[in-house]
Amino acid sequence: MSPPISPRHYDFARQLRRLLSMVLAVALASTLTALVRPAPATAAPGDLILNGTFDNGSTQPWWTRLASTSTTVNAGQLRVRTSATVGKPVWEDLVGHFEFGVTAAQPYRLQFDASADVNRSLRVSVSRADTPFTSAVDQSVALTSSTRRFTFDFASPFGDPKAVLLFHFGGQAASTVRLDNISLTPLAVDPATDPILYWNGILLATYRALDLPPTDSSREAAILHAAMHDAAVSVTGVGNPYRVRVPVSYPGTMDNVVAPSLHAAIDKAAYDVLTALYTRHGRSFTVALGDAVKRRPSGVNDAEVARGETVGAAAAAANLQARANDGSDNTTAYPVQENVPGAWRPTNGKAAVSPNWGLVTPFALTSGRQFRPGLPAGATNYEDLLGKEEYDTQVREVRDYGGQESSLRTDDQTQIAFFWANDLGGTYKPPGQLFTHTRTVSEQRQLGILANARLFGLVALSLADAAIAAWDAKYQTSIDLWRPVTAIEATEGTGWQPLSKTREGVPYTPAFPAYISGHATFAGAWSAVMKGFFGTDAIAFDATTDDPHAVDVVRHMTGFDHAAEENALSRIYLGVHYRFDAEAGLATGRSVGAYVFANRLRQ
Repeated sequence: MSPPISPRHYDFARQLRRLLSMVLAVALASTLTALVRPAPATAAPGDLILNGTFDNGSTQPWWTRLASTSTTVNAGQLRVRTSATVGKPVWEDLVGHFEFGVTAAQPYRLQFDASADVNRSLRVSVSRADTPFTSAVDQSVALTSSTRRFTFDFASPFGDPKAVLLFHFGGQAASTVRLDNISLTPLAVDPATDPILYWNGILLATYRALDLPPTDSSREAAILHAAMHDAAVSVTGVGNPYRVRVPVSYPGTMDNVVAPSLHAAIDKAAYDVLTALYTRHGRSFTVALGDAVKRRPSGVNDAEVARGETVGAAAAAANLQARANDGSDNTTAYPVQENVPGAWRPTNGKAAVSPNWGLVTPFALTSGRQFRPGLPAGATNYEDLLGKEEYDTQVREVRDYGGQESSLRTDDQTQIAFFWANDLGGTYKPPGQLFTHTRTVSEQRQLGILANARLFGLVALSLADAAIAAWDAKYQTSIDLWRPVTAIEATEGTGWQPLSKTREGVPYTPAFPAYISGHATFAGAWSAVMKGFFGTDAIAFDATTDDPHAVDVVRHMTGFDHAAEENALSRIYLGVHYRFDAEAGLATGRSVGAYVFANRLRQ
């Protein structure tokens, strides 16, 4: 015997008393035959609802709450004759189907045909079977004498192995309602409706619009994705948050209880973070939010949206507040050592970019120097480095393979150089390219919202800490290494220029020290997280680029390490880095990524 499970809309104490009394009633009164657990029935493949077509002439396993409500099958339809319940709550009279499972954040589609002998409303919900009686979808429809098909899509804000589908008939005059073709089916993952992917795309568009250094952009991505992750974890209860698990309690009477919308929570978290970070750059995200709303499932009601926005706002506020005094606004000028051979000096007339970034508070690491590599070539100072054969060998390698007029660099190496560059304004910069590759693999693997929230959160945190670690090595050690163009000029005079260039063809070298390579550090951190998340390196994918000198180029990657290593080597072919910059950057990045994966956003 199974007691009917009432929905959410009344006080918990009252509900508990009612539930206990109904259990006793069922045990003592065998005449309540509508509540008897039915014999096994079958559902269409993928459908969670048993006997939703009523073609077998049976009403099982559908049950009614009131003995005065009758259900019969006529012409392949479930006919529900309700008694008058005017002035009573809608849940006073129910027809339902229970004990099927729903998964948190999984998209579903609820469909049914319905009509009535009089014009009336009908409320439908998919709810948890136990407290706090929250609903994954809760919608009202208007019925007429003409049969209409109703469809509601939703992402469940919770997981429950014993969920219940309820049709609410209460609060109305007596009537006969006809139901048919009732189904509840899981939907395939659609990247177009995933709010994590959507807002990441908005972030990449912002990167392209604003010519910000990769240090700043990686920090902003980490705050964004951490907030969206925390919003998703708070709504579903699945996984561990990065900064905060926003309490999702259900105080007051059950009439006021609604489950927060997962999409609304993520949308609000993203909107608030992006607005806080980029308003000073003249960016508005109002239109983006409007587009996000249009992408939400149809089964979300206004109350659920409001509740979700409350959760999202709290997640955004907590993550923004945590970074309010992280040292990212330190503008102390860099003391250029123009007269020290080997020391970095401007190559394009631009001041040093982000010279204090190695001192920024990390997102996961204990400090920016946690995985600090040794000095290049094991040197102790500039003089020692410039006297080493390894240094001479590496300078010659960049000169021979990374120059504008190189005769040794192959066509493929030239393509590799520009493919991974993305240094120029108007591109999504190095972090953006790695986010794009993450999107490619996510869509290829058909990840859902929760998986993407965690994956992109891990990638973002690792890229942010990779920037801090790389910039620590660049500026906070005793060797702030000059770029190849400066080194070659010091020994061979003017004339040599790197392959790297602006859109107008002017030679270009990024304005910060060479050791270690930021590209390589980002790539190493990214590959470590991707391997940790998917449990393997052997995932092939087609990689793309934003660089204006590699338009429409697609490169096939056999795995994450392949991509990371090619990314690192590209800087030699581009003429802006030495080999030890690439190798030390990869190693440092891999350590950062492995640490982030092991210590943050655990399941």
